[in-house]
Amino acid sequence: MRRALLFAAIACVLVYSAMGTSLAAEKVTLNVWSSPDNADALHDLATQYTKQNPDVKIQVTPLSWEFLYPKILQDVATGTGAFDVTTWDVMTAGAVAKGMVDLQEFRKAHPEAADPDYDWNDYDKMIWKTWGVWNGVNIGLPFYPASMLFFYRKDYFEDPKIKVKFKAKYGRELTIPKTWEETIQIAEFFTRKYNSDSPTEYGIALMFPRTHTLFYMYPIFFAPYRRSAEGISKFGEVNPDYGDYFTHDGKPAFNTREGVKAINIMKKLMSYAPDPLGSDYGETLEYFSNGTVAMVPQWFGVWASFVASEKLKPIEKTVGVANMPGGHPVSGGWALGLNKASNHKIEAFKFMQFATNKNNDKYKFLKYGLTPARISTTKDPKVQNADARMDVFAEALAKASHRPRIPEEPKLEDVAVNVLSGILMGSIDPEEGLNRIAKEWIKILED
Repeated sequence: MRRALLFAAIACVLVYSAMGTSLAAEKVTLNVWSSPDNADALHDLATQYTKQNPDVKIQVTPLSWEFLYPKILQDVATGTGAFDVTTWDVMTAGAVAKGMVDLQEFRKAHPEAADPDYDWNDYDKMIWKTWGVWNGVNIGLPFYPASMLFFYRKDYFEDPKIKVKFKAKYGRELTIPKTWEETIQIAEFFTRKYNSDSPTEYGIALMFPRTHTLFYMYPIFFAPYRRSAEGISKFGEVNPDYGDYFTHDGKPAFNTREGVKAINIMKKLMSYAPDPLGSDYGETLEYFSNGTVAMVPQWFGVWASFVASEKLKPIEKTVGVANMPGGHPVSGGWALGLNKASNHKIEAFKFMQFATNKNNDKYKFLKYGLTPARISTTKDPKVQNADARMDVFAEALAKASHRPRIPEEPKLEDVAVNVLSGILMGSIDPEEGLNRIAKEWIKILED
């Protein structure tokens, strides 16, 4: 009898053990690739989601741009399915589109995966088209639509003694620069080498490294010429998919006197910046945070870093936010895409909706400073009063310049960055260099 009971107990243990193993095996793991600026928010949202859905595990992997973009392109080309969900940059839409699921068709085919409370109409049309659609296909959900903004030391610009000295030297009032020519003058004034009384060592922080950063910095200097009345007459209206680098009919627009003016403005500003050719996102963020510079063009999401800076407290008195000089900051930011090669599309789509629903769109802004994507969030009084950026964000995004989003973008970027860097270093003549880029781009587009 005892032996029979013992065997029965062992059998039960084995059965329950097998059931546990089976249940564990059924748990779905989603691999989510993320740019670093989205990673904290996505990890937080993933943690919340898995608590509500214990049958799903989510691994969020932060990858710098230099690694993330090539890895996405590699997976798109091979169909490996190394990720289920990824953040994709607005300018990469055409290049990554063939590897992303058509989400509109997917939710029609899988109504059980669609969140009935998602509210697909709660997106601004421009945001939806730019961060959600390529060539008429819904390849992503807007997560962090952004543009660059212009941050400046409000306390310096409003200091009566500084204003008097500026007017005495330049014969005009010290105001937030509306043009890049004005910015050059102000940057000189706040550079101690040219003004021993300057409260900062340099006037402006610039990021002109030989990376993709240089590719998105050039349009903020070129777009004011490209989008002027004369520029529109000469080049036509801007095609958002080709961006400000191109004419309306897809030809290079920058190998012109307007393009030369833009690169020369960049060269002039370099005299008033700390290591502009060696600085990128992180370095310029630090220069402004520690009081080294008086001005910096930066992305929307840097606010949390400025708030944390001891040297910028109280931030409401020390930091001002304006639209970019010239009026046309560059667009950027990220959408969430679902990999066609994913083995867990339904689970992945459910998480994507959770991460971008109304509540979490507001949550990620208030906690992590990531730009709202939804209309309901931007109209929320708590969001409107959260920080100074919201006063200028709508204008900046509406007037933002664009990089090309066409499939050939990676090749165009490689060519442009190398030559633009050479121009800024002084080893390549501006006119000759811009003509070289245009010639190589035409060849790429014709192949």
